[in-house]
Amino acid sequence: MADDGQQPMPPAGRRSSSGQPQGEHGRRAWREPRIRPEKEHRSSGVAWALVILCTVLAIAVIVAGATVFAVYLIYKPRMPYLLVSDAQLVQLEYDQAGTIAYLEVLITVQARNTNSRADASFSRVDLALRFHGADVARLRAAPFLVARASAAPLRYDVVSRGRTLDADGMRVMDASLKSGVVPLDLLGRARTRWGVGIFASLKFWTRISCRLHFFYPGNGTVMDSDRNTCTSRSP
Repeated sequence: MADDGQQPMPPAGRRSSSGQPQGEHGRRAWREPRIRPEKEHRSSGVAWALVILCTVLAIAVIVAGATVFAVYLIYKPRMPYLLVSDAQLVQLEYDQAGTIAYLEVLITVQARNTNSRADASFSRVDLALRFHGADVARLRAAPFLVARASAAPLRYDVVSRGRTLDADGMRVMDASLKSGVVPLDLLGRARTRWGVGIFASLKFWTRISCRLHFFYPGNGTVMDSDRNTCTSRSP
């Protein structure tokens, strides 16, 4: 046969003179990605490190919870609070124009700490004595400390002058004086702080809100049902 100048094609799967694979199977084999075992080893190491870290954290959480529970059983912490142990309406001068010309009240508020293993401190004590929503006087105290399993009395001699009531307040005051029982509201709060061993320092607001009923006109004493029952609460 005559030579037309064309070279015969090498069989599929064979290599040409340049060493490159030829044909369909050769191209597929050339394009397949190579597997790198070192990446798999690196990923396995990271996974094991995360497992160990999570295990350590879980053990730490369990130990911390057991420690807190043990401290609670040992110290049995209780929140300090305020309590009105006694009160007396000494004098009340009220005119028909709706003005409290003069008011004097003696109030004893006890700051109690029932924790047997920790001292407690009270600060930012701010109480208000009110009649029918109108402030009559403010009761405050500087920061102080209450020893463990004890109480500190705060004795207030409250004097107020020139407080004018609104129409509703005037009606309530007139009815109270006729009935012989004058109600005064005590509201406010204080900041408490005490420690649980060396592990924590607890801080809470304790709030008080109660009504005191005074026999007036009369001896001005507070009702027995109000004595030692007007206490503060912590959230």
